[in-house]
Amino acid sequence: TAIGTMMVQSALNILGSTLVAAFTAASKIEQVVTQAYVAMGTTMATYGAQNIGAGNVPRIRQGFKACTIIMSSVDIYLKCIGLFFIPLAIVNIYRNGIQGLGYGLLPMMAGVAELIGRGVVARIAARERSYLGVCLASPAAWVLAGGLLIAMYYYIMNVHMKKMFGDYNQKV
Repeated sequence: TAIGTMMVQSALNILGSTLVAAFTAASKIEQVVTQAYVAMGTTMATYGAQNIGAGNVPRIRQGFKACTIIMSSVDIYLKCIGLFFIPLAIVNIYRNGIQGLGYGLLPMMAGVAELIGRGVVARIAARERSYLGVCLASPAAWVLAGGLLIAMYYYIMNVHMKKMFGDYNQKV
């Protein structure tokens, strides 16, 4: 494992410091996210040992099956949200950036958009009894809020900043 990691790091180093930093940050997130898998493995070690000691083989089979099903659902959820990490990044970058520029109400409206997006998708998912729909509720909220925040950003930069600073593009 360590040799493989060194090979990946060597390949990554060739790509430059920006991609090294991005990969490093993402791998830290990966370590946190994958703790659910590690924990389930540890759980099964204890569960298996207890039930083999009790001679309860059917319960061992039941436990392996239940853990596999649970972790399959976790996998589906993580894949759903993982596909939408760019909109989530946009939400955090633009919401906080716009707040930093002194506009507090606009980012709050993006929060309302998140509430609406998440709520609408969750209600539809509940009506349809759709686990996939539930998994997509937060991503839908991120896309809606992210789109609104980008529109707010362009409005601020093209209207308010020009009023305040004139043609700021020439001031470098």
